[in-house]
Amino acid sequence: MPALAAILALTAGSFQARARDLTPVERDRPIVIASDPWCPYACDPDADGREGYMVDLTREIFEGLGFKVDYRVVNFSMMKRMAKDGSATAVPGMASTMDGAVVLPDLAQGNSANAVALPRTHSFTFAKPQDFERYRLGVIKDYDYGGTLQEYVDQNIQNPDRIFVLSGFGYSHLVQGLRMLSAGRIDMLLDDHNVLRWQVRRMGMQQQLATRSLKDDADLFVGFSQSDPRAPELARIMAEGTRRMRENGRLAAIMRNYGLEEQAALLSN
Repeated sequence: MPALAAILALTAGSFQARARDLTPVERDRPIVIASDPWCPYACDPDADGREGYMVDLTREIFEGLGFKVDYRVVNFSMMKRMAKDGSATAVPGMASTMDGAVVLPDLAQGNSANAVALPRTHSFTFAKPQDFERYRLGVIKDYDYGGTLQEYVDQNIQNPDRIFVLSGFGYSHLVQGLRMLSAGRIDMLLDDHNVLRWQVRRMGMQQQLATRSLKDDADLFVGFSQSDPRAPELARIMAEGTRRMRENGRLAAIMRNYGLEEQAALLSN
């Protein structure tokens, strides 16, 4: 705890100038982080015993400045509504502005790619979305996989031989998808690479299932609700905090706590 207190004190001193444009009333308002469980970015503390590395990062940066930070686990649809109406200040794991609903920092808080989980006995090489046409692909309701991949999902969403839509709260959709995959009811499950690896390990299915990155890496951010007038300043604080914690090794240490050794090593180079 003394070491963490020292880190927070250094963080607060580094970013005090960036917070100076906020009024006392704005500084007194909590930073509300809202997310569906998407571990290792944002986790369910009741199920995982932790909040997620992007939540940890955000909490450390803003609590170091004296802000109160609350983390709320909600479903994906609720998270989007909260981001749009401003009842959520911050949403982790954003690859885009969600059609202008959030402001993104100038520096990313992570990077990942889409991936599929599939049986270890199955061979699959991805070059283009049409490579999925021979398979029944599980996807998560309301998720946006980006670019031509999302176009493929949208074009085939009504074809049950190609797309199976999973829905639920918390980890239920991923659990359902991985169980269906293991039982042969779908051929692959599409999600973020780090999320799939986390869930496969969590369910102890490493011997049965593998994950294959689609190599469409994208930066991921903690976004701030456009409906919160503090958003531009909070996004600047987030970018500067992330930059400093990359430089001093603190972000890499947080990531290692979530099994993200490869990403942590990249930050250290």
